[in-house]
Amino acid sequence: MNERRWQMGVLLIVWMAFLFSFVDRLSWPPIMPLASQDLGLSKAEAGSYMTAFYIGYVITQLPGGLLTDRFGYRKVLLGSFFIMGLFTVSMGMINSYHTGFALRVLAGLGSGAVFSACVRAIFDWFPAKGRGTAMGFFMTASSLGVSVVNMFVPTVAGSYSWKTAFFVAGALPLLGLVLGYFFLREKTSAAEQRAQGESSASFWKDVGQLFKNRNLMVTGFSGFCAMWATWGTATWANTYMNKGLGISLVEAGVIMSIYGVTALLCKPIIGILSDVLKVKRKTLLFIVLFLFGPVLMWFAMTTNASMLYIAAAILGIAAFVYSPIMNNYIGELVPRRLVGTATGFVNTIWQLGSLISPLAVGAVLDATNSYFFAFLTLAIGPLLGAFIILLVKEEAAVDELGPGQAKQAGA
Repeated sequence: MNERRWQMGVLLIVWMAFLFSFVDRLSWPPIMPLASQDLGLSKAEAGSYMTAFYIGYVITQLPGGLLTDRFGYRKVLLGSFFIMGLFTVSMGMINSYHTGFALRVLAGLGSGAVFSACVRAIFDWFPAKGRGTAMGFFMTASSLGVSVVNMFVPTVAGSYSWKTAFFVAGALPLLGLVLGYFFLREKTSAAEQRAQGESSASFWKDVGQLFKNRNLMVTGFSGFCAMWATWGTATWANTYMNKGLGISLVEAGVIMSIYGVTALLCKPIIGILSDVLKVKRKTLLFIVLFLFGPVLMWFAMTTNASMLYIAAAILGIAAFVYSPIMNNYIGELVPRRLVGTATGFVNTIWQLGSLISPLAVGAVLDATNSYFFAFLTLAIGPLLGAFIILLVKEEAAVDELGPGQAKQAGA
């Protein structure tokens, strides 16, 4: 297999890894009304199953970056495929809240290292020119994950049971494990990987330096606010349509699949544009984040089922278009050897928003029984994130890099 074919093959495998991590992550929201009734869960407890996943996910962000930088993304991704698959399949056997909570944490632990490993693979195989396009394609996995889950999970749950839906979702990463074993390879040799490996002490020293990188921290807090709304919406939108508007779970799943499809289309487009247009990233990010809040509230105030298809399509663009820009930006702010570590570091901050928002919205619903206030709680996030991103000093970001990185970081 020539290098170009390996390049495309690796991109496909890392895309699958990211896709399956989202399938396992998002298998809960489409069936939450059914499973909550079966298990006797309150709204806060139901939301906490998503929080549980993010607890494990956040815990493994930095260790995942360390393992990726030291031992290579191939080993990390193969291990992640196995852990995700095992503990998602196990969710189909639960009979109590606490067992399910523990299994969701464990599934999150398996998924946490995926993102850093995938980004490292893209930086390993793709040169600076064209990397934005590759990153745009890669990031379609999260959006497609939303669509895939909302198409098959409600249908499987309706035809069989919600537990069967977890069996199917968990089988996908196990399939990825087999494909990855045969078709995932690293361009950088094993000897070079070992030579570039850092000791644990050096790793934590590097993490300390990342804390001092002003632009990384600002982008991290802005992303926290954006993720708060993106994944809080993905958690509660199905329940809102089912319980709040009386729409069937299957139709709610179809509407949310459109939410994912439009995001799927916009990500590669924004990735290509970021490669060819001379636009400041923070300006572009401010615009898309600022628009996200009002679009989210429009969706929340739409009660007509036909209009919800249109609102979900536009919301999907608003909820995901920022991510390829932010992800590419992080990789360009640090030396190549720290791409995995920096990605894990910043994604830890980002995913705290994903961790907290499902539980916060569940608490708001238990207190007010109002989906309007629930979505208002979510919409505040991207509006705040838009103004935070304006604090990025792009020239200062270049100064924080070594001489060899300055040209690459200039947007």
